[in-house]
Amino acid sequence: MLVPTLPASRFLILDDADLPAGVCVALASERSPDAVGPPVLVPSWWRSGADDAMPLVHTAVERHASVYGASVASSELVIEPAAEGSAGTGLSQLLLASVPIASEHGCDAILLPIRPASAAPDGSLPVDEIAREVDRAELVSRLAALDTGRPCSIVTPVVDLTERQVLDLAGDMGVPDEMCWWHGVSGDDAATRFAAAWRRPPGVAAASSDSLGSARLG
Repeated sequence: MLVPTLPASRFLILDDADLPAGVCVALASERSPDAVGPPVLVPSWWRSGADDAMPLVHTAVERHASVYGASVASSELVIEPAAEGSAGTGLSQLLLASVPIASEHGCDAILLPIRPASAAPDGSLPVDEIAREVDRAELVSRLAALDTGRPCSIVTPVVDLTERQVLDLAGDMGVPDEMCWWHGVSGDDAATRFAAAWRRPPGVAAASSDSLGSARLG
């Protein structure tokens, strides 16, 4: 199983409470050195439909924090692009806004659990979109260091993973659907769409909700 490599840092995680974010919280809780403490989660959103989704995201982020021993920042980071699937310059601004929050909480790295909007379930990935997000993370990291005088890396550990790889990781790390903002939500088009996007194909086992009790705490 391919497991993303994370630096040994204290992470500020831009947690949108989707399945990739749950995987990232689990990964980061294992990589944060004991000397600096567990990750800090900030409820975040970079798609359309923020008004409906964010109350559910906040609830799910609190659950992430409870399971993994993380803390939750008192702020939130939200952008809502004009066109679905195109965060554009707004995402750069969201990342820049996360830098002072990271500094406030003593985090030396920011984790963005973003994946390409046009990634396909068949395993094909848009290389140009992946390169753009990797470049964005690197450039914003450099700009933040120029402005603050302190290094703060931005990492995108799941940007080049297929849906199948994310699902496999979630199963291996015990991250069930119950950790996601959209789980069990009815009558919400966005929640229905997200839940359908992460519907497991035959042969891919889902993590059980019982695994929440055995998840490694920070």
